Order: sequence, then structure tokens, then C-alpha cells
Amino acid sequence: MNTVLETVCARSSIRAYTPEKLTEEELSALRKAALASPTAMNRQDQRFIFITSDEKRARLEEAIIEGVVASGNTAFLERMKSRGGKVTYDAPLVVVICAKPGRFSPVDAGIAVENLALAAKSMGLDSVILGMPAAAFSGPNAEAAKAEFAFPEGFEFEIAISIGHRAMDKAPHEYDGSHVIDL
Repeated sequence: MNTVLETVCARSSIRAYTPEKLTEEELSALRKAALASPTAMNRQDQRFIFITSDEKRARLEEAIIEGVVASGNTAFLERMKSRGGKVTYDAPLVVVICAKPGRFSPVDAGIAVENLALAAKSMGLDSVILGMPAAAFSGPNAEAAKAEFAFPEGFEFEIAISIGHRAMDKAPHEYDGSHVIDL
């Protein structure tokens, strides 16, 4: 098996991180992986907000919880509570991907977040892809949150990812070959 396939097959969602910060070399490599992500028609209509500040990451979690409370989604709140009230899992890096809304922006963001997840794994780091931060950037406080986290004008949240050094073990998920349809 080649190293790319080994990396793909070894990755799993990690929801606990050590406090060890990422080096500038690691951050630079992850920025490059994000920017190397292909986009439909090469539009490059996404921005990558790299959050390494402890205060900003804590504020992001608060904004997510505020958004969930404002939505009245009690099932979502219970899910958050079952995970210790954590959304970014104390990772030293959270990357928020936002984009100009468009037909391909969710697909482009999915490609970019996978680039980041695989790049992180190939560097000996781990990650978890996050949809929950959407709660911070929707609802009554959406515009304030977008401003606080430096979203360019007209950009919307697409997806996020926490990246760091794992503080837990978790095997990759089991594969079900029946999900592939050969014609």
C-alpha cells in the first residue's frame, strides 16, 4: 500500500487533544494544504480562519453554545453535554472554512477539510471534522460572530476542523464493502 492510502486508512476522528501547541512549521504546512485544495472552476472562493489563540478558541465554543441555545435545539444541547460540553475538544488549532455562497461552495469546503485532515495525519497530528460551529454563525448572533472571527463580507460558514496531538486512542471506523456499487 502507498503512503497516501495508509494515511487515508489510518485517520479517525479524535475528540481529545494534549495542550501541546503546533509549531510554525506544522501551521505553515497545514496552510499550504488548505490553499492547495482544488475548487470548482478554480474559483478559490473560500477562506481559512486559523484559530490558535486559547481565548479565541474558547470564545468560539461559547458562540457555538449561544447559537445552539438560541436555536432551541435541545437534542443538540444534549449531544454537546454528552461530550463534556466541548465542541473543539481543546485542540490547539481550529480551522474554520467560510466561503462565498454558491453551488459548489459546500463541495469545495469538503475537499479542503479532507486535505487538512489527511495532511495533519501525515504529519503525525490528528483531527476531527466539525459541523457544530455552524450554530455560532447562524441565528440572531450570526453577524456579530462572523465579524468577531474575521469572515469577509458576504461569506458564510461551511465547515471546521480541530487539529492537534491526540490525547486518546481510537481505531479508524470499520469499512462496509457493500457501500460500493460496481457497475
